[in-house]
Amino acid sequence: MPSPVDDFALNLAERRLFEALSRHGIRFLIIGMGAAALEGAPFATQDIDVWFASVEDPRIPQAAREAGGFWISGFGVQPPSFGGDELTRIDVVLTAHGLADFDAEYAAAVDRTLDGVSLRVLPLERVIASKRSTGRMKDAAQLPGLEATLAARREGPDEG
Repeated sequence: MPSPVDDFALNLAERRLFEALSRHGIRFLIIGMGAAALEGAPFATQDIDVWFASVEDPRIPQAAREAGGFWISGFGVQPPSFGGDELTRIDVVLTAHGLADFDAEYAAAVDRTLDGVSLRVLPLERVIASKRSTGRMKDAAQLPGLEATLAARREGPDEG
């Protein structure tokens, strides 16, 4: 299924990061509005939410270096993150509200390709479940559009 965000365009460092994560066998999912956009929802997002099987995976820093950035393991209330000028759109998610554990969500994830990079993506139905559970106004505001996208997908292509 071609994505409407073919022009979302990962920058070179982001492509290298996702390629390196995959090459090293690090399990991760794209979730949130980035996943929704890759699933066909007509929304824009400023970041890419990434959920890891384990942020303690010692291969993550190596993947970050291969992408030209670095890994900040987090401390205190500061969550882990990627550093480097070209990796600022990557947000590491520690808590995925309203979802099952990582393994269950990973097993049900879909494969999407963005800028030639294969990504495991949270299905639109699960993005909606997560958005419903947060209780945040910004997530509630996105629900009608997400639900309309899902309904349109279920109806199939227009007949006219």
